[in-house]
Formats: sequence, structure tokens, C-alpha cells
Amino acid sequence: MKSVALITEYNPFHNGHLYHAQKSKSITGADISVAIMSGHFVMRGQPAIYNKFIRTQMALSAVDLVIELPAYATLSAGPYFAEAAVKVADYLSIDHLSFGSESGNIDAFTSLAKDIESVENSQQFIIKSKEGKSYPRILSELVSDNTLLSSPNNTLGISYVRAIRKWAPTIQPWTLKREQSSHHDAVITGLNFASGTSIRKSIKDGEELWKHVVPQQLHDLYDQPAVELEDTFHFIKYAILSNNLKSLNQIYTMSEGLEHRLKQVITQATSFEHLMTLLKTKRYTYTHLQRVLMNILLNFKQNHAPTNINAVRVLGMNQKGQQYLKELKKNYPERHFITQVNKKNAHFFSDEIHATKIYNLLSQDTATDFNTPVIRV
Repeated sequence: MKSVALITEYNPFHNGHLYHAQKSKSITGADISVAIMSGHFVMRGQPAIYNKFIRTQMALSAVDLVIELPAYATLSAGPYFAEAAVKVADYLSIDHLSFGSESGNIDAFTSLAKDIESVENSQQFIIKSKEGKSYPRILSELVSDNTLLSSPNNTLGISYVRAIRKWAPTIQPWTLKREQSSHHDAVITGLNFASGTSIRKSIKDGEELWKHVVPQQLHDLYDQPAVELEDTFHFIKYAILSNNLKSLNQIYTMSEGLEHRLKQVITQATSFEHLMTLLKTKRYTYTHLQRVLMNILLNFKQNHAPTNINAVRVLGMNQKGQQYLKELKKNYPERHFITQVNKKNAHFFSDEIHATKIYNLLSQDTATDFNTPVIRV
């Protein structure tokens, strides 16, 4: 069976995701589509609006198999996020990987990936690094055409292509041009497509506009209480106050010196938004700060970030997905494709199990990795 992987968050699932899934299967000629999906926390540095089990149900309206992306990866910058996702795809013996981008030109991505690799190995790169210039600035000065690096999905796409070239060269990358809405659009303006940001805002504001850009058969799944960033604040404040500077310094993605600023401002902060205002400087992006705060919430440490994929968690599947899974188990009997977490295999997913527990504190959900079987449709 020919397969295509989609690296997703579905936060929440919408018409753009449906288009991506359908078009990816079509252009690659794949028999099966696999969503490698973030769990309870997402790359923007926030809890997902709905838990991973509800979002798996949404995903199965468009894909055949849903696999959980490791929790550390979901709260990482692009290169590690992409590396982990590509390693999961390789573990699943995926043939194609399809991602959305502002460009839509896979040849441009491949060319730029090669240019960046060449620049990184150059003497000029070493010289500019010693001058104290940042990595993005060095690339802007040395790469012949860096226009692709100016948009968020393009930048992540470059990370996918580079990870494929390094870790899984048998996977064929593809890209689809994003339609009608921008990644960060805050308001729903179209009748068919909208950004996840605008959909979450519409849901939060109690509007009905989101219903126009979400598959109608899924509307009932959006009736769940939505989890918001603000729900994390008191837990994060407690964690910062309870940890000393040395412990905070060891948190995954912590920037050098940021732990001191956290300690200085935390007692003043009265909300998550207020905390972000107190922390924000030119040195740190909002997304980076939010990832750090979520990693504090989860107590994820620098030296515990996994480097290899030793098992994958299957969150959901349809009949075709089940057939593909059987094929994988037959071809790779030494690999672990887990459909039910139990005491015997829980050690493979300790980070994801922990993330579920913390998410449930925020959401009051009772669905855990142990009491929720693989979702079948």
C-alpha cells in the first residue's frame, strides 16, 4: 500500500485540512493517508483547544490512520519538530510526505535546503558565527534566495525537507499551496477556508462563523468546552514560584538567562496575557516564550528530549488504516505500533501520558491514555 503522511495539529480540524488530506492523496497516488498529529499541546506553545481523542475523531473524517507526535516535539522549534515528525513517518515506512506552504513549489524547497546545507559547511558561516550574528541573519546574508524563509509554513517546510534529506531520504516530499487564508489571520473572512487562529477565536467568542469553514458532519464535536491559554496561568505561576533558578534553567527550550526574568516578573503577573507582556522583549518571540511556559507547566527537561523513535502511539484508524497497520506489523515485527496503552508498554509514552494528566487538570477531561482505546471508524 502506497502511503502519504501529513504532519498535523488539527487545532481544530477545518476545511483547509480536509482539502490538504484529499489533495495529498490525489497528487501522490497514495492508497492510505496517515496524520502524524500533535497531542494535547501544540507548536505555538499552547494547549490544544480540544483533547487529542476528540481531534482524532475529527481527523478520521479525512485520513485513514492517526499517530501521535511525541510530546517533546510538539513544543519544539521547527527543526526538532520536523525531525521528530519525519522520524515517525520513517518508522511507519511512509512513501510520501505532504505539507502546506505559502509557496507550493517543492523544487524551490529542495533547492533552498541544499543551499542552506552548503552555507552551513562554508568558511563564511564560521566567520559570521564568530562575529556573533544570529543563525537567521547569517542565512539571510549568505543564501542566494531566502524569500521562502519569510513565511511560517514555508520555514517549517524547509525543516521538513532538510529532515527528510538527513533522516529519511526514501520519503518523497510534496507541498500544496495554502488556499485563501493566511496562517495568522485572526478573523474569518472567507466562506470555505479560514485559519485555525480565526476559528479558535470564533469559537471562544461564541460566534457561528466557524460553522462555515468546518465540515458540517463534525459540528457536534465542537460543542465540547474549549481549553484556552489563560487556563494554564495559575499552574504555571505555581511552577515558577516553586522551582529555583537552577531547576528553571534545566527546562526544555529555556533560553539562557530567561529563568532570571521569569523569577523577576512572576509575582507581578495577574494573567497569562499580563505575564507575556512582562516577559516580551526583542530577544524573544511570543511563540518561543509560550513554548517555554508550556514546558515549565509540563516540567519537560533539556536532557530528557528523545532523539529516537522506539514506538508509535496509534490514536485512531479506519478499516484501511487497520489494514496498513497489519502490513506494518508483518513487515517490521521488531517495531512497536501501540493501539492500547497499558502497564507493559507505558514506558514508551511516559511524556505523552504525563501531558494528558496535565491537560486534564486544565480541561476537567477524564479521558486518559489508559481508559481510551484506539478510535475506530
